[in-house]
Amino acid sequence: MRNGWPSLTAMAVAFGRGLGTEGAAPDPVAMRLLPHPVAAALRATQRLDGEQLPARVVVRGLSLGMVDHVCLRTAAIDDALRTAVAQGVRQLVILGAGLDARAYRMDELANVAVFEVDHPATQAGKREGVAALAPAAAAVKFVAVDFERQRVGDRLDEEGHIAAQPTAWIWEGVTPYLRPAAIRSTIAEIGTRSSAGSWLMMTYVVPEIVAWPLPGARAVARLAFRSLGEPLLGQMTTGAAADLVSEIGFTVRRDGDARQWAIFAPGSPRLALPFRAERLVVAHREPSSPGL
Repeated sequence: MRNGWPSLTAMAVAFGRGLGTEGAAPDPVAMRLLPHPVAAALRATQRLDGEQLPARVVVRGLSLGMVDHVCLRTAAIDDALRTAVAQGVRQLVILGAGLDARAYRMDELANVAVFEVDHPATQAGKREGVAALAPAAAAVKFVAVDFERQRVGDRLDEEGHIAAQPTAWIWEGVTPYLRPAAIRSTIAEIGTRSSAGSWLMMTYVVPEIVAWPLPGARAVARLAFRSLGEPLLGQMTTGAAADLVSEIGFTVRRDGDARQWAIFAPGSPRLALPFRAERLVVAHREPSSPGL
């Protein structure tokens, strides 16, 4: 957060979702959640896009593939969430919800209670942006958490989350900015509050954060994130991510990057190459999982 604004990465992600790669954008609500100058830039890009001035194509290129990466990632998580709902999940917890708009754009959530967990300062602008919107979800609860003073589980209890019922958990674009201890404590909380039939969609970044084996490239990438006020702290290998979710009784259903996500939506995994270090693990807690 900077002066009441969302983080730079949150705004960039929402901008990408609101722009899309072709046809209708994956997130028609995104513009309402962005600060006015950023929303105006998105609106101008949409207005200028056409055969004479392919503004969207230009922005996709200038973003170094970020727009394509975000849109493909969004579609992959949406697909996993639809599977969870189709199998009877009626609670969704979005950790570090930021500018996520699923509760306002996904009709599949009509019978699902959505719990958006984030810092109260981060949620202030979000609440204003959606104030005039009717949610697509059955209910939307803003679970304000001061992560330094409060336990997520305690706040979820207060807001009506039922740990004994299956939950879909979305942890998107957050773990790279957390220290390993914070990741482990949150995963443990998820495990404690996940009954049989629960799902977890978690993105993470592998240590090879750049796709090109150039000398010093990793150091430069880390420095770039640090200069934005969002240093990378929590990279993990694919094996470590699998171990992390298996420790809380979840079974990995799939784990991939933009090359695998491309089956869910239009977009170019090749253009998204600079972001290939980010992966999505989708896991399910089977009825026979330990500890149930």
